[in-house]
Amino acid sequence: MDYIIRDHDMDKFLDKKAYMERAAQYMNQKYGEGTIELIMKDTYFNMKEIIQEHMYLIDIARSAMEELNIEPVIIPIRGGTDGATLSHKGLPCPNLCTGGHNFHGKFEYISVQSMERTTELLLTIVKKFEEI
Repeated sequence: MDYIIRDHDMDKFLDKKAYMERAAQYMNQKYGEGTIELIMKDTYFNMKEIIQEHMYLIDIARSAMEELNIEPVIIPIRGGTDGATLSHKGLPCPNLCTGGHNFHGKFEYISVQSMERTTELLLTIVKKFEEI
């Protein structure tokens, strides 16, 4: 079996990993050593801890959205693979909207209008950084 352990909170994430280790030990004690082989690899972590130290990035994105009459909807998320990985390597990458719908399925799509609007947003964010 393959499991992906994820959580918004690092302590809860570590607790879940420890639970898997205890479950494997229990099964091996109950059914014999070697019944369970646990291979655990960290693929990426939540970006929350990194982004909290760089909230000015969120403030700039919010300001750019407001300038373009886009209502900011700020919802903390665990983070995507690329953004979370880059954030933990020293390049904070908060997630922005993409304008897409039905993510991770065969009906995923994004309209040309949404791509154009997202491009406007990105260009406005870049201009705000130029002003700093």
